[in-house]
Amino acid sequence: MMSHHRYAPPAYGQHFLHDKNILGLIVRAADLAPGDEVLEIGAGTGRLTEMVLAKDVNVTAVEVDAGLHPDLEEKFAGNRSLRLIKGDVLRLPWEDLLPPEGRAIALGNLPYAISTQILFKVLENRARVRRAVFLVQWEVAVRMAAGHGGKEYGILSVACQLFGKPVIVRKVPPTVFLPPPRVDSALVRWDVLEDALYPMPDRIFTMSVVKAAFGQRRKKLVNSLAAGFPTVGKEKLGQIISEMGLVPTVRAEQLSVEQFAELATRMDQLGTQNAERRTQN
Repeated sequence: MMSHHRYAPPAYGQHFLHDKNILGLIVRAADLAPGDEVLEIGAGTGRLTEMVLAKDVNVTAVEVDAGLHPDLEEKFAGNRSLRLIKGDVLRLPWEDLLPPEGRAIALGNLPYAISTQILFKVLENRARVRRAVFLVQWEVAVRMAAGHGGKEYGILSVACQLFGKPVIVRKVPPTVFLPPPRVDSALVRWDVLEDALYPMPDRIFTMSVVKAAFGQRRKKLVNSLAAGFPTVGKEKLGQIISEMGLVPTVRAEQLSVEQFAELATRMDQLGTQNAERRTQN
């Protein structure tokens, strides 16, 4: 059993999950099969690691807190199915964390401060990650799963939903963590697609369109896009919006994920992507 002093104070502001029911729910949501490759982000005290290993899978567990490693190494000594990595998951090369063949399942209780960055890391590595099951702050989960038209819908919503549909499995109260956070959390399952759901240009350009659209979300879409892509001009952008059957006053949050893919495609066909690259060089 992990030493109790590991909980207070956590060196990195962690909130360790101690509730067996929620730990079990994470494992069930991951839908593990024998032989699966798993990337656990934040091994913490090893309670989730232990339950995952019981499913006869191979686990690469990353833990940034050096103070937790001695207990983890002792607890899992001799377990050939576990590879424990010391370091920051945002700084480590993911090609070294993920299997050379096939697609892994990523899971973990993510630190609130970097959860969004980890989600984008999953997107960058979607060719080698097929599912993500994460505990995240409630607001982040809502943004991941939000439909268009609401205030929660934004860049993260479109980014995630271009490559699958995140599902909130359950809202999680602060009481299941030590120490308890001041906000609610949520367990999210996201089956990640290697290819986008809709035809679109490359992900980087498409996301540059999405980011520009939401860059000034209170303004009309045409104005936000014009600010983000000054080489295109409002007239051409207005024409694209009209050809998509949208009203001139439409705002970013009113576009569906599929419409964002179409918008990026139409802008790419205008040569917008090459023009932007020229301005950046």
